[in-house]
Amino acid sequence: METKQKNKLLKFLYILLIIAGCVLACSTLISNDYLKVAIVLATICTGLFGIMKSVGSSSEENTDEEDNPKIRNQIIW
Repeated sequence: METKQKNKLLKFLYILLIIAGCVLACSTLISNDYLKVAIVLATICTGLFGIMKSVGSSSEENTDEEDNPKIRNQIIW
């Protein structure tokens, strides 16, 4: 249960990272356009990687349920 809460928190933080990078790139704090593009690409790649990693780890936790024959029959039917 604790890992599910951790995964939810990490997903939320990665989404905030993506939003912060996009807001920073749209603002006038950075004057160089190429630097803005690099920042947006870095934050989007990092955020998406983190989200995929947390989603993948939550699906690996569900594999234990598929090994149980009683649960496997319930999943099929």
